[in-house]
Amino acid sequence: MSGHFLPGQVVSLRKLANSLGTSPMPVRESLSRLVAAYALEELPNRSVRVPLLTYRGLVELFDVRCLIEGMAARAACAKVDDALIVSLEAINAEIISAHAEHDMTRVLGANQKFHFMIYQAANSDILMPLIESLWLRCGPTMYFSLNSPRNLWDASTHMTIIDAFRRRDGEAAAAAMVVDIRVTGDYLLKQAAAAPTGPFAPLELIDAAG
Repeated sequence: MSGHFLPGQVVSLRKLANSLGTSPMPVRESLSRLVAAYALEELPNRSVRVPLLTYRGLVELFDVRCLIEGMAARAACAKVDDALIVSLEAINAEIISAHAEHDMTRVLGANQKFHFMIYQAANSDILMPLIESLWLRCGPTMYFSLNSPRNLWDASTHMTIIDAFRRRDGEAAAAAMVVDIRVTGDYLLKQAAAAPTGPFAPLELIDAAG
């Protein structure tokens, strides 16, 4: 979800187990669940990889994200309290600080934390599983936003969301969430369109991004 695994990356069961300090069995079970959720795909040699995304698939993912996550932001705004606003401001400050230090792993992790704090506040048993599924499929593409213009990660759209929450304006919160998703989505779609092949292939995109 945070972009630590790239589209097309083959996932090693043994390496994952070693990095997590566990046996292969629970990792194998987790990978099977991720395959079932279309977050990973099984290859003919029985290894698994992060799926490649077509340009059309990426368009659909961001379109659906705007609908579902905009709805979640609107629902969260109806339940927002001052404590949530303070927490969101703190996470947003972390994003800005991490970006200034060029720590993009922290940026992506804090960005996910910011969004999911909002979605959890919506307190919806229907929306949350849908959002998690979308992020599992879309998250790996976030890596390719790291070479984007600086203003893509200036957290200004997050500030707009927080301001809408502060005013308890659900429609403004939903609209700001859509803008936040679209800013990143439009940049990633440009990178996908620049790739010489149809799928959202990582090596071509890294070259295209400079």
